[in-house]
Amino acid sequence: MNGIIFDIQNYAIYDGPGIRTTIFLKGCPLKCLWCHNPESQLLKPQISYFQEKCTGCGTCVKVCPNHAIQLIDGKIKRDFELCTVCGSCVRVCPNEVIEIIGKEYSVEELVELVKRDKPFYDTSGGGVTISGGEPTMQSIFLFELLEKLKKEQIHTAIETCGFFKEELIKKLVNTVDLFLFDIKHMDPDLHKEFTNVSNDKILHNFKEILLKVGSERIIPRIPLIPGVNTAISVIKDIGDFLLNANYSGPVHLMPYNKLAKTKYEKIGKGHLYQDMGDLTEEKLQEIACVFESKSFQVVINH
Repeated sequence: MNGIIFDIQNYAIYDGPGIRTTIFLKGCPLKCLWCHNPESQLLKPQISYFQEKCTGCGTCVKVCPNHAIQLIDGKIKRDFELCTVCGSCVRVCPNEVIEIIGKEYSVEELVELVKRDKPFYDTSGGGVTISGGEPTMQSIFLFELLEKLKKEQIHTAIETCGFFKEELIKKLVNTVDLFLFDIKHMDPDLHKEFTNVSNDKILHNFKEILLKVGSERIIPRIPLIPGVNTAISVIKDIGDFLLNANYSGPVHLMPYNKLAKTKYEKIGKGHLYQDMGDLTEEKLQEIACVFESKSFQVVINH
């Protein structure tokens, strides 16, 4: 069983406790306006092109078997409908400005890769975090990987948007040591407007997992997006939801950043990038105080 991975980050310190390796799986059911990993959304490999380093030599145009590439005014233009991600252009580019995002790995390959850092996991209380995208989009591969890591006595965490079938919960709680669970908004209509899906399933899954694993094994993470969910009334609603669900652990705040613009451009989706504005330190502290007033420990992950 192979999975499609778009990144592997070593020495990750914000994706769970201790020193970790974070594995990013492609595929996501949400289309958040602020998505900071737009290359994660498609459940298949795709081409990335770094225009600023391109010299316009035209070598890729000549080798493309599907005539998906044109050279216009010294710049490469790609027809993504014609492109089959065959990799011909990647192999011949003299400046290495074209790459394929998304590589197939077997479970065995990944386990052998992460086992190299097991001494760091053991001494720091770390492990492996599986992120995305949304890892449950590749659920068969995900569970096989989790089970192999469990046999190796490696702590596992999963970063999830929470939008998955309820039938997965039982197996998830039996194989995942820690859930890093995104909660973005309480209003189902606004949640759908900003992410393309309602939050009903997400909030239900959070409560069901919390009921089964307790506050020690699930951490709500709030991506703070200006104009979306940073109004104090929205923050209070999220805090009240957590209290009513009997959650008593820490709350992680994830301030919005603008670093995704180049990512959108490299995959030919620059027109979809939206600058969501600035989150001031003063506003961030005000939000933190709301959660603290409800007796939650607040962790800010910049």
